[in-house]
Amino acid sequence: MIFKILMLLLVVAGLVYWIKQPRRIPPGAPYAPVRPRRPLFIALCIAAAIAAAASLLTALLWMGGVAGGVTGGGYHGEADFLLPVSGSLLALGIACAVGAFLKRRG
Repeated sequence: MIFKILMLLLVVAGLVYWIKQPRRIPPGAPYAPVRPRRPLFIALCIAAAIAAAASLLTALLWMGGVAGGVTGGGYHGEADFLLPVSGSLLALGIACAVGAFLKRRG
């Protein structure tokens, strides 16, 4: 389920990136140099945002699963795998954010 959500977010991010291309200069307008595009920087920013959102979602799902045991629902460890997944996604998001920051600077 999480993989499907991440794939949908990736498709939406790709469509937004594809639609928001720089506009062309109209004929007769003075020549304006085009700023260099930085697709790796944009990709790292999108990846960091998606990973952070997915990490938050999995952490909330894990907290919801654990809360059933606290309130008397009888938690038996069904959602224990979500916490490492959330941590991995958070680490991936931080790595992408650091990479984007370093790409922006140099």
